[in-house]
Amino acid sequence: MMKKKRFDISVWVAVSAIAVLAVILGMMFFMQSQQRKDQAVVLFVEKGATLIRSFEAALRDLPDRKEDEFYLQKLLMKTAQQPDIDYLIVTDGEGRILADSDPSMVGRPYGLDLDVKNIARSGEIRWRQTANPEGAGTFEVYRGFSPGLVDGVHGERRPFSVFVGFNMEKIEKASREDTVRSAVRAIVLVLIGSLAIVSLFLVQAYRLTRSSLSRVTVFSEALVKHMPAGLLAVDQTGKIVACNAQARELFTAACPDAIGQKAANLLPAQLSQLLDRINKKTQLAEEDITLPSEKEGSEVWEAVAAAFSGDDVPEGKILLARNVTAIRQMEKEVVRSRHLNAIGSLAAGVAHEIRNPLSSIKGFAVYFRQRLSGNKEDEETADIMIAETERLNRVISQLLEFARPLTLKKEPTNMMDLVRHTIRLVEVEARKDAVEMDVQGDEKSLNAEIDPDKVKQVLLNVFLNALSAMSGGGKLSVRLQTQKESVEVTVSDTGAGIRESDLPRIFDPYFTSKPAGTGLGLAVVQKIMEAHGGTVGVESKEGLGTKVTLRFFAGKGE
Repeated sequence: MMKKKRFDISVWVAVSAIAVLAVILGMMFFMQSQQRKDQAVVLFVEKGATLIRSFEAALRDLPDRKEDEFYLQKLLMKTAQQPDIDYLIVTDGEGRILADSDPSMVGRPYGLDLDVKNIARSGEIRWRQTANPEGAGTFEVYRGFSPGLVDGVHGERRPFSVFVGFNMEKIEKASREDTVRSAVRAIVLVLIGSLAIVSLFLVQAYRLTRSSLSRVTVFSEALVKHMPAGLLAVDQTGKIVACNAQARELFTAACPDAIGQKAANLLPAQLSQLLDRINKKTQLAEEDITLPSEKEGSEVWEAVAAAFSGDDVPEGKILLARNVTAIRQMEKEVVRSRHLNAIGSLAAGVAHEIRNPLSSIKGFAVYFRQRLSGNKEDEETADIMIAETERLNRVISQLLEFARPLTLKKEPTNMMDLVRHTIRLVEVEARKDAVEMDVQGDEKSLNAEIDPDKVKQVLLNVFLNALSAMSGGGKLSVRLQTQKESVEVTVSDTGAGIRESDLPRIFDPYFTSKPAGTGLGLAVVQKIMEAHGGTVGVESKEGLGTKVTLRFFAGKGE
């Protein structure tokens, strides 16, 4: 819209400039024409005045005689033979022709439309243009004739008037030719000026268009370059015609090296197949694609393929892809959190309902054990009932702990001291199973803002799981290190490991691979870590051991 508005304004300005130029040139040529006419008038007036003065000079030297009129007639006829002179006329004060270059006109009236008496008495040169029925117009110069002619009756010189008529045919012809030449020059100048003005506006429009195109190109390139997604465009033959730096993660070659090559040779098979799905019937296709990664094993990419075409752009396909591994993981965590919250709410209600009758059962078991003392078999049965009741009570306690909302009491805590304190709680069991323990880390700088009691429970659950996986002996390693704004605690064991099919379910409540496990240990660990804003990660291979990584945000150092 902006471009069209600018173009419209330029057209009107150009038309106005051309019109002004035409008016200026017209005025210039009109003034020149008027100047030429004024020059012609001056020329004719001076020529007429010269002729009249020559008549006066010729008559002034003559003696006074009656033959003056005859002599004047003869002089007029001879003078009228000069080129450009139509006629010469002498009239008296009443307008009667006394002498004429055409003798047949003598005696006739002339100039009655003028004040002939006043003209005869005046010596002022006057002029006028008159129409000539026989051809071109006539330029007439006239004034009073001095010294006049001798009156044949009274013998006195009377005032007379002389009229000199010049033929304007050559002047008019030259004026017409000059007008034509001037008109041609004016048209040529208007055309040249118009062409110059239009050229200037075209140059300006070109510069504006080029500048606008340059800005759009720079903006488009910057947009494509910095957009947080990989972009790839291919033509009808499947060759890459454009890409950005983010697309480099999709294939090994750099973007400049990839242009001109077949996309199918560089892209993973899943992405290449997604592009192949675009045709006249299918203009858009999107899919989450899992690609192998050297860093994390696999990554999830959200890919969208679409067809594109335009008036000045050949048909082709475009592929947009972005790494959504973290987003998809977060979505899973949200779903899992909702699921756990629902289970926790249900478990809390069930636990409260079971705990009361469970106390009664334990009481009866103790009562029967006392009543049946002396009978070894009955005592063993009662002991089993008491032990199972206590185990069930522990399960319910853990269930209530899992379902109860956490209230954290955070304080700056030295993580190394907390780890060493928790290690001492499991040392006896570790020695019993011949498990070697090793703790390493920088004691002074490893501080975090945590609830020490809750984190101690996390460490204890992780350590107990590791020891239970190494019943035949092994090594438990704990590494503490600072990573920018976080503190990482890595717990590794050399135990039996976890089956790959079980890894996605290890944080589910009541999922356990141990015969005597409750399945709540890692669920509680995850809940406490989430409450701290930290993360817990588990890597394990069956038969090769397990590594658990706990990440806490670092607090201020001591």
